[in-house]
Amino acid sequence: MFISMRKTVCLLLITCIISLPRLSYAMTYDEERKISQEIITNLDANGLIVYDHEITWPVKMITERLADHVKSPVYTFTIHVISDRSINAFTIPDGHIFINVGTLLFARDIDEIAAVIGHEMGHAQQRHIPQTLEEQKAVTAASIVGVLLGTLVSAKNPEAGAALVFSSLGGGENFKLAYSRSHEYDADDFGTRLISDSGFSPSAMNRFLSRLNAYSGGSNIPEYLLTHPHSTNRISGQSPDVQKPKPDSYYWNLHASISGLLLPEEEAVQRSATIPEPYRNLSLGLLETRKGRHDKALALLKDVDLPLANAYKGLNLALMGKKDEAYPYLKQFGNSARSQIVLSEIMEERGEFDQAVAVILPFQKQDASVDYRLGILYQKASKQSLSHVSFARYFFKTAKHKAALHHITKALENEKDLDAHVVDELKEMKEYVGKVIKN
Repeated sequence: MFISMRKTVCLLLITCIISLPRLSYAMTYDEERKISQEIITNLDANGLIVYDHEITWPVKMITERLADHVKSPVYTFTIHVISDRSINAFTIPDGHIFINVGTLLFARDIDEIAAVIGHEMGHAQQRHIPQTLEEQKAVTAASIVGVLLGTLVSAKNPEAGAALVFSSLGGGENFKLAYSRSHEYDADDFGTRLISDSGFSPSAMNRFLSRLNAYSGGSNIPEYLLTHPHSTNRISGQSPDVQKPKPDSYYWNLHASISGLLLPEEEAVQRSATIPEPYRNLSLGLLETRKGRHDKALALLKDVDLPLANAYKGLNLALMGKKDEAYPYLKQFGNSARSQIVLSEIMEERGEFDQAVAVILPFQKQDASVDYRLGILYQKASKQSLSHVSFARYFFKTAKHKAALHHITKALENEKDLDAHVVDELKEMKEYVGKVIKN
């Protein structure tokens, strides 16, 4: 696990064991899937998972490239981006890997991002989680839940989050967080070999850790309290030549997307100043779009000949009411929830109802606006079960729990008409919502 030295967020990996029973190393894959779904449901309900295609797509491409070079993979690896500014990444059962926005911003090129993901793949592939659970028999469910709550709260209120975390830890000297040092070193070795086999720079791991150590400023947190050994102790001898980062178009596209779509305006402007053209104007154009200043956005994107810039030209034109001009841009270049929702609306107005559903269907469960739009479209098509599923997802993501429960219940009344995975998802949501309403 990679991690920043900030006390309030250094424990996020512990989410991998929320609500777990005393499981042995022989955890079944079905148990892993159930556990992972519970964790993802909790993270999703708290708005911590980033679904912006502009940000997740490059990270998924890196993950797939790495996964292609894992020998006899145990899992189908799935990557998620977490909306947290700390430098961290973690793994949970069933091959799910999470990387924080802070890590993506801290990395200097795609190779460094690959190094972090490759390390987490090492934890998953070597099944360190079941081993860790066996070693942590003394950990109580209350302490685990407390740490989870603390890390979630810390994103919004660091002092309150830290209080929850450390009160949950109590005085338990035997509470060894997450993985052992040997697990971390094994994951480092696995990741170093994997990134080399996948064609990424072998020095990426070392330069990331070296810069992380300098960034931490010599933290006074004892090593035994950390979920990983100090970065200075982990710098590998396998790649002594630490080459300079080589940011490419994929990296700058990702960096521009994070700045333009997620960061506060002042910071986004400052970070954009450090990005080379044409990605600087792309970043600022995305920011202006997010702020609803469509004329300014179009002016910035006018001369930027990048697929993402062209998609946002169409988006801004449509939001200004120039739908005929927007349509070809959106149809050719749109590949995110934002652009496809607008394209769907234009298609419905043109009588292209089936196409209106098809273009946003890939983004269901990811963007609340997509789920709401699908709910309306399915309702118009008299597909009530699917409409209830979509509305349930929308209200769940927007924390309107009573409305979510209503639509979940309605959808489950006809569960025979639904995919088994959808039924499992709805039941997981219903359990979570029930607890929230009860409390």
